[in-house]
Amino acid sequence: MTVLLSSRSLARGIFHQNDYNQNNYHPCIITHSGTSLYPTKLEEAPTEESSDDDEYESIERQQQQQRTNNSLPPLIDDCSELDHTRRVAIAKSHGFDYDEEDGVQSILEALTPHEKQHMSDDNMPLRHYRADKGNLPQAIRKIKATIQWRQDFNVEDIKRCFRDRNNPDLPIVKQKELNHLAEVIAKENETGKIYCRGYDKEGRAILYLTPGRENSQCEIDNMRHLVYHLERAIACTRHKSGRQKVCIVIGYQGFRISNAPPMSVVKHTLQILQGHYPERMFRAYIADPPMVFRGFWKVIKHFIDPATLDKIAFCTGEEGKALLERDFDTNTTEKQAGGQKELRKFCSREFLFDTPHHCTFDEDSSLKK
Repeated sequence: MTVLLSSRSLARGIFHQNDYNQNNYHPCIITHSGTSLYPTKLEEAPTEESSDDDEYESIERQQQQQRTNNSLPPLIDDCSELDHTRRVAIAKSHGFDYDEEDGVQSILEALTPHEKQHMSDDNMPLRHYRADKGNLPQAIRKIKATIQWRQDFNVEDIKRCFRDRNNPDLPIVKQKELNHLAEVIAKENETGKIYCRGYDKEGRAILYLTPGRENSQCEIDNMRHLVYHLERAIACTRHKSGRQKVCIVIGYQGFRISNAPPMSVVKHTLQILQGHYPERMFRAYIADPPMVFRGFWKVIKHFIDPATLDKIAFCTGEEGKALLERDFDTNTTEKQAGGQKELRKFCSREFLFDTPHHCTFDEDSSLKK
């Protein structure tokens, strides 16, 4: 049994013993059957507006997905019964009928063939429908915006830049573009301000963010670095457990107001997380925030969606320690996530250039297939 903290407990950073016994958590195994809420994506013929690059990238993406799907565990739905009940209640309060199967079908019907080709994965419509609590027009508008953003921001290139930067099957121009992206992300990652290491007890990748290690003033490069690690954490989770959400641990070693990210970076980060990666964060753990962070938090929390706030837990004192020990094996986590052992120091070059995209740092070498 996996236990969820109550929304108010999470928002306030309070951990209650009786949270263990209030709600059962029943993950649902998702298969690609005819009744699945995750319909198989149709292979569409390229539209007139598609460029040669679009066709190549679409074919490459489909081939890569086919290769990886052969060895992936079955999908597990990270939505609990409590989550579903809340969504139904919220949808009803706003005058919407909440039906996930009909909602997904309606979203797919609203997308053009070109947009379907550029969905991140087959489950994208359901995540947007759930995030917007059955508000179908809003879900359609947001998924269209995200599909366009993924193309404009070159997310697929960001994902594969380390793997394919020297791929002889690619045009020289594309290899140069991927090499440039790899250099940008490697530069941003020199201090280890973001990286994936290990998993929670249910197989969700842990993404560590350490704002005190900020080393860049370029907002766009910062966001490319963030997106690379979000995509990597998602891939690690999918390969490890079949789940679709990730855990984020935010540590504050070395944090000072003087090295806090500019407000524009904070807003841009939240825009990407909330707008373009809905239903991807299982929980964010703010670990032992210093007193100086409280003033910063009072400002930024007003930009955070209430649904996201419900997933943020402040981990301080014995209650915070109990929460971390409940969700993580603290023999394998960093100190900022309640870790009890001295782990090998993070090596950025090894993580980015030598470790497969679907593996976290220092993961068992036998898993790096």
